Amino acid sequence: MSAPQSTAEILQALIAFPSVSSNSNLDIVAWIESYLAQQGVVTRRIPDQSGAKASILATIGPRERPGVILSAHTDVVPVEGQSWSSPPFVGTRRDDRIVGRGATDMKGFIACILAHVPQFKAAATATPVHIALSYDEEVGCLGVPDLIAELARLPARPALCIVGEPTGLAVVNAHKGKVARRVTIRGRGGHSALPHRAANAVIAAARIGAFLDDLAQKCARDGVRDVAFDPPYTTIHVGSLHGGGALNLVPDHAVLEFEIRDVPGADMAALLAAADDYIAAQREVLRAQAPEADITVVDTLAYPALTPASDAAVATAQRLAQRTDAAGAVSFGTEAGLYAEAGIATVVCGPGDIGRAHKADEWIGLDELAAADGMLQQLAGELGRPAQEWIKA
Repeated sequence: MSAPQSTAEILQALIAFPSVSSNSNLDIVAWIESYLAQQGVVTRRIPDQSGAKASILATIGPRERPGVILSAHTDVVPVEGQSWSSPPFVGTRRDDRIVGRGATDMKGFIACILAHVPQFKAAATATPVHIALSYDEEVGCLGVPDLIAELARLPARPALCIVGEPTGLAVVNAHKGKVARRVTIRGRGGHSALPHRAANAVIAAARIGAFLDDLAQKCARDGVRDVAFDPPYTTIHVGSLHGGGALNLVPDHAVLEFEIRDVPGADMAALLAAADDYIAAQREVLRAQAPEADITVVDTLAYPALTPASDAAVATAQRLAQRTDAAGAVSFGTEAGLYAEAGIATVVCGPGDIGRAHKADEWIGLDELAAADGMLQQLAGELGRPAQEWIKA
């Protein structure tokens, strides 16, 4: 492989890999490993249990010193059902932008990182750079825990983590967390003329949905509020309810899916316990009608909220990004909360606009890539000094 040199060329190469979360990401992992090897950078591949997916960790500079993590995910969302004006897995150049799946979320940031590897190698004499690329962020941040565990084995804890999700290069130091659950109700079917001999799964699901909506209203009315977010409170959302097949049959099966997005400081455990208690009560109601009835609950996605980082982390990220505006908060989630939970000062700051993510004709501007290049050039300029000398308020 002849390594591309510019950020735009690297991005086009990355977009060509259809690394949808439902697929293996090993092709894009191998490409990145080969690219870094050509730059003389050793990588560590961290596979999942199946061996079909992997994260990448590479350190440039002295591992024994506190460094900076540049974090991104390699997976993207599907394109099925979307109307694209150009092939989604081709990085199409259109005037001053590049169009393709993952351009803004978030292969653009990966391209910026890789384009600056030569600068990092030349500059990182006192502060190392850790390149941390995960899998399956889009389906629940599944790849990053093992990556964080590997980072924890470093001789020195990293001093700062920058998660390059698209914020328009604004510095974000807080976001909501999320837990998503699927509730499966098994009742007893029967003829609608004899409902007393059955156990209606859809009614149980509807009751659970109504309870969750009541709980959502309570959060909006009485819960923790933070005006940095829109909306400024924890939300509970019932996204789907499926069950039943014919009007004259009592449904014996139903599935409900819901999510909770909590503001930092909210008691997620208490909310989940309230939901669990109500679901347990509905299980007993069903079993009184049909002993074989049951309700099962599984988590389908979970990541913690990002609590505000230290003043030093925020101020440093603002200097690197050359921003003068105050750090903000977003309602969408990222892997940043997991890094922060591990005790690493973390901010979110990357090129692109989240409003373009997951849509047809996703794109990123060349000017946005150039701005992120500028941030990483600023970072390279600091790596000749120990982190404690320049990561400060």
